[in-house]
Amino acid sequence: MKYLLRVIILFYLILSGLPYGCSQEWNYARLSVLYGGMIPFNFNTMDRLKNGIEIADGTVLGITLVDSNQVGHDLEGFDLNFRSFNGQPGIQGDVYSLDLDRIRIQVVNAVGLGAGISSGYQDLSTGWTNLFSYNNPVWSDLDWSNHQLTISYECGKPVAAGGNGSLLGEPADYYVVEIEFELIPTGPGF
Repeated sequence: MKYLLRVIILFYLILSGLPYGCSQEWNYARLSVLYGGMIPFNFNTMDRLKNGIEIADGTVLGITLVDSNQVGHDLEGFDLNFRSFNGQPGIQGDVYSLDLDRIRIQVVNAVGLGAGISSGYQDLSTGWTNLFSYNNPVWSDLDWSNHQLTISYECGKPVAAGGNGSLLGEPADYYVVEIEFELIPTGPGF
């Protein structure tokens, strides 16, 4: 038993050291949640059940992306992607669950990323989906205080209003889903 425990601890130590040994030396990237880390949808009226809820500018992300000018890796921009955390297959309730595509997300420029391209509202899914792309061949480093994106959310919006369907008829429950965001540097060498 002691031997097995030592092997597990050693295996953990090797795995925990891998990201440092394999990390990129040529850039620095960070997403900062400046506002709205937890977004509640409260469907507590018939109107909300029938027409859905849209939370405009519910989250503000600060983008920090620095190029250290490593030869062969020219930073020119980034892609921002999202998915359900760890590929969670549904919006889980205490008893019931809903399909992930009941939640749609959109990212737009708030400050300093006006040349970026928003993909519009996208369905939440288990696979990575692009929300926003930014490209500037004449690169200048980005910092969170001057380069921000806003995230809007919608849930239960009828198809006729451009959504994925009303939540009328769905079982009442306390549903929770976590969303994962990924900042991918782009440019030659990436």
